[in-house]
Amino acid sequence: MRGISTGPQWPHWYQWIRGERPGDDPSRLEVWGYAGRPSYAPGETLTLHVSTTASTFDVLVYRDGAEREVVHRATGLPGTVHPTPEDAYASGCRWPASVSVEIPGTWRSGGYVVELTVADERGTATQDGFFAVRPAAPSAPIAVVLATYTWQAYNDWGGGSAYSRDRAPAAADDPGAAGHAAESSSQRSADGFSPRLSFDRPWARGLIRRPLGAPRVAMGATAPPGWALRREQGEWSIANGYSYWSGAAGWDDFDAPFVRWAERQGYAIDVLTQWDLDRDPDCIKAYNCVVTVGHDEYWTATGRRALDTYVEQGGRYARFAGNILWRIRLEDEGTAQVCFKYVPELDPAAGTGDRATGAFESRAIGDPPVTTFGANGGRGIYSRMGGSSPRGVGGFIVYRPGHWVFAGTDLYYADVLGGTVPLVGYESDGVGYTFDKGLPVPTGEDGAPASLEILALTPGGMAEEDHGNPGAFVEIGEGDMRFLAETIHGADTPETRDASRHGCAVITWMSKGAGEVVCAGSTEWPHALAQAEPTAERVVRNVLDRFSAR
Repeated sequence: MRGISTGPQWPHWYQWIRGERPGDDPSRLEVWGYAGRPSYAPGETLTLHVSTTASTFDVLVYRDGAEREVVHRATGLPGTVHPTPEDAYASGCRWPASVSVEIPGTWRSGGYVVELTVADERGTATQDGFFAVRPAAPSAPIAVVLATYTWQAYNDWGGGSAYSRDRAPAAADDPGAAGHAAESSSQRSADGFSPRLSFDRPWARGLIRRPLGAPRVAMGATAPPGWALRREQGEWSIANGYSYWSGAAGWDDFDAPFVRWAERQGYAIDVLTQWDLDRDPDCIKAYNCVVTVGHDEYWTATGRRALDTYVEQGGRYARFAGNILWRIRLEDEGTAQVCFKYVPELDPAAGTGDRATGAFESRAIGDPPVTTFGANGGRGIYSRMGGSSPRGVGGFIVYRPGHWVFAGTDLYYADVLGGTVPLVGYESDGVGYTFDKGLPVPTGEDGAPASLEILALTPGGMAEEDHGNPGAFVEIGEGDMRFLAETIHGADTPETRDASRHGCAVITWMSKGAGEVVCAGSTEWPHALAQAEPTAERVVRNVLDRFSAR
């Protein structure tokens, strides 16, 4: 959700974020490219749209699962430089197709990485692309739905994302322009944001592939006394030529670790994208279990309704993800996503039902995510990040160890699940709660249904505490807390800020119609699986085994 705080703070060299885009020097060796669609089915034609200053380029495509499976390779393809619009992040690059490949039936459902490479006397340059292959018909009991809308929200290639925008002359009525009169600086990132984001552009460096060992946003080490607030992942990213936002979302850090783990554990899975749910809401209907993982912050009303219908008709939904918050819509025949976020009143579709964008929990939309996903982003959210619980326990405090979700874990009441990972961070989801005889119970004030049970709960918060230690970089401050105070409670006042300041991370179970939902509300579950954290692995196996069986 994050927006950069503009309050008093020490200047840092990485406060001014700029997205990648082609350079103005044709002598510089570059290659950029993107797939024509987020996903394809066997028999459809994959297109790759490439612009390069080299005379030729090479393409390598591989399925990124339990093993790396190369499915296509081509070398010496003719290279051409194509013009890039100034607002490519919003309107798309509009480059012609450079490569076309009919996808054969032998390409299994999964996530596919595209490596574009150029090399000549100037050196070597690379760029990563991505697409999913969905099955022609369901071929496994489990469908993993990739959080591709959240990836795009954090994709700042071309100069804009849902969190930052390169400074450039802008029209006076542009809601992405910094200092717009209709919004306060605490409600937005310092460099603005783009309400509209195109799929027809490359992925920012690090969203598809990041080096092993690159820092995560969630801090693994407990901050020492006197620590100055900072974001190691952001510092590392910019220092090493990666997008500042690359640790916040994307294939390599969030969705891929789960897919790789599941396949190595022997689970048969099909891979879909959120875009597929919008094109065909019934595409999940035949699966025993639907899973989302990592960071699934952004959803359309159509995709959410598809998930509701699926569960109500007997489906089982497992969510090992955090930070469900924003409703978006698709435009231009599904090639762009739109979300006016902090300024929903400027959305031309405001007040028009499902097309209106903004926070699901806002008074304008009034559709709290907990009824679908089992928790609310606005009742989370931050921990182990900057001044948000930097010394928190880092895991889920277990309150109902006898629930089947924890079978075989040997967890006791008040044990911490995943604290060494840390499993709780950097963003999470919670519910309104109180305690009854030592157990957390939902209050229902945030829309939580009567069937919802809180299995584990750990404190978190919406704001950063700034202790004034020299050198601090306050990234969040109180901006997001003040926004939620206004959007959920109707006004930004000291009282509504206090009502929004503190949240939690939860693991919940609920029945819904003929189906059921388990929500483990943290972005760090895939990382825990990649680290082979045994108790987290057992919890995930318990849920997948129960939900995938009929």
